[in-house]
Amino acid sequence: MSNNQTKVTRTSKANLILAIIALGSICGLIEVVIGGLLKQTDFAFRSGLLVGLGFAVIGLGIAIFRKPVIAIFIALIAIMSKNLAVVMLHLPAMCMANSSLAVMLEYGALGGIAAVAMGSMQKSVKSRIMIGGGAAAVSSIAFYFAGMHVAPCNYLLSFNSAAGFGSYLYKEALVWTIAAAVLFPVGWYLGLKIANRNMALFEARPSLYYIGSIATTAICWLACAIAVSNGI
Repeated sequence: MSNNQTKVTRTSKANLILAIIALGSICGLIEVVIGGLLKQTDFAFRSGLLVGLGFAVIGLGIAIFRKPVIAIFIALIAIMSKNLAVVMLHLPAMCMANSSLAVMLEYGALGGIAAVAMGSMQKSVKSRIMIGGGAAAVSSIAFYFAGMHVAPCNYLLSFNSAAGFGSYLYKEALVWTIAAAVLFPVGWYLGLKIANRNMALFEARPSLYYIGSIATTAICWLACAIAVSNGI
């Protein structure tokens, strides 16, 4: 491999890593700040909207880099942001176990399904709608059964019956599915729009790209820390 090829490979990896950290931090911001604010207002469709927004961010990333596996790493960064409350407020780790599990199931399902259907997803809006909605539906059902055995909150426990499961499908799973089916393709569309510009910026002004990615990450984490310290 020539020196130029080695340099391109290294910069491409650095580009991807910085993007994953920045996108994961944005997803953490969505979960911590937006999620906290929506919880304070008792917004009825809070969890569904959070899923949809997170899927939009991942859709943007996959559209740019064509690597569905980034969804897993984005999930890990987002979970780290959510667990700031454990570190800053000295809460038991189990307090955040279920919400962290939900994020991993959501983003993991999306990454897995997108990897299998990447070809059709690149060609068809309908496919992207089905993948976003399908991943949300699968993860919502998986969360119902897994969450009941991890650290279920009172809200989740309220669905802990045969009739309750039907109610959960209507009140939660359906909302997750609709929000993801709408917002995942939106994120993909935005990713396509900025993909060429993103690569051109990286090639022409790599330092500017690095600064922008690092600044985005820092702002998101600072906002999350402020929100946690203020009980949001």
